[in-house]
Amino acid sequence: MSLPGTSTKTMHLAALKCAALFVPTHQRPEWLQEWTSELWYVHEACVCKSGLSWQSEKEVAAFCLGAFNDAICLRRNTPHTKSPKPHPLNSPAQCALFLTILAVTTWCLTLLLPGVRTAIQTTPYRDTHNLIAISTNGHSETPVPTISAEQYRFWRSRSQHLFTDFAFYQTSIKLLHIAPHHAPQISVARASSNLFDLLGVAVPFATRPAHDGIPTLVLSEKLWRTTFNADPEIIGRTLKLGLHPVKVVGILPDGSWQLAGKVDAWLLEPDNYAAAIPATTRGYVIARRDPSSSQTPPTGTWRLFTPQPNDNLASFDCVSLADHSPDPFGIFTFTLFLALLALPATTSLPLGEYPANRHHLRWSIKLRRWIFLWSKLALILPIVYFGSLDLAHFSTSITPEAAQYLQGISSFCALLFAFRWTLRDQRKRCPVCLRLLTNPARVGQPSRNFLAWNGTELICAGGHGLLHVPEIATSWFGTQRWLYLDPSWKSLFSETASASAGLF
Repeated sequence: MSLPGTSTKTMHLAALKCAALFVPTHQRPEWLQEWTSELWYVHEACVCKSGLSWQSEKEVAAFCLGAFNDAICLRRNTPHTKSPKPHPLNSPAQCALFLTILAVTTWCLTLLLPGVRTAIQTTPYRDTHNLIAISTNGHSETPVPTISAEQYRFWRSRSQHLFTDFAFYQTSIKLLHIAPHHAPQISVARASSNLFDLLGVAVPFATRPAHDGIPTLVLSEKLWRTTFNADPEIIGRTLKLGLHPVKVVGILPDGSWQLAGKVDAWLLEPDNYAAAIPATTRGYVIARRDPSSSQTPPTGTWRLFTPQPNDNLASFDCVSLADHSPDPFGIFTFTLFLALLALPATTSLPLGEYPANRHHLRWSIKLRRWIFLWSKLALILPIVYFGSLDLAHFSTSITPEAAQYLQGISSFCALLFAFRWTLRDQRKRCPVCLRLLTNPARVGQPSRNFLAWNGTELICAGGHGLLHVPEIATSWFGTQRWLYLDPSWKSLFSETASASAGLF
């Protein structure tokens, strides 16, 4: 409907459009159309019939001001109800996809983080059950040297019945002179020449040491990449370690060193090097047990009583490297057992009462509900396992002991939280379509809790039924109950169901 052409019509119509900005968006087109029509009649009555005068313009202006008052009043009286956003895990397919993405993400982080790869790889040593770490304090896994060089020399010179060979090493901080004014400070393990042979570790790029009396140096892969830029030409070069020349003979891959002490390089001394160091110098001793000996103890941790150089009898703690090596999966298994024990004390286990449906649901629908529950539990396990590993070994500066504690605490808390969430999520889903229930409504009065039902009622958007959750558990209503609806009710939920996610 067009307005008669006058000079003030455009101004009046612009005023109505400004007033329309105060109207709620969904009501604005209809409101503007109604007031535009009224403006035409007002303009016809005041201007066209009475002529253009001050009085007629005043009446039209008053009409336009009334539009502002109406628009503001309409906004105040319109309830601000926004359509609730669908839950991101509404459908079972969305929930399964989200958990799968989490599992893949944590697994990819495990492959990318070098500390995690080192923790989960198998031991690099040969026959770890017969490799023994000997100490005097029962804590051979801590980086504290406890065996004196004199005791090591005494064991090597003495006839043995339990062990076939011994290796000795001690750690210290040295300056590695690479170039003028370039001497980084590194941690060096001064070890007997048979250390890697005893462990059964192959050193890549290793060259045979020349018989020139110069000690040989094996670099860690991390030091080789960060300090020497992974230059393969470093093999065979002679450098200066502290005040003495050394020859680089090989690179030890990351993860090949799982013994006590954080080491950047290994200085392999000749066989008689132990005789040149003070007798009171303390270090670490690794021994290979003779598996054919009848006196070999069957367990991985045991105590050895043996004479000392002064003929006094002393006891030493022997720990198999198979028990000494970290076991991330064993830690996770133990925390999983603890979480299952703590779960009944932190949340209710029943999933609710689901009475028999008179329309007899198909067995596939009933089975699908349990498959969905076990699928969530199956996806949670790798998420927590890889996630706790990523957290515990995110930084290579974390000690192995701290990493084990961090993995245990994080995996236990995450498992307990995930199991609780799984049960709660399953209780809030429709047993037919497995979608999350919506529109919670308060029903009943707390004062009549023992005379009538009092709690929360949720509804399935697909019209399959209602869920009644009691506010207080009683003897006759102790857990939530599901109420199946007749198929004829589905027509009332058609619009809601069309906006929801698809079935599982």
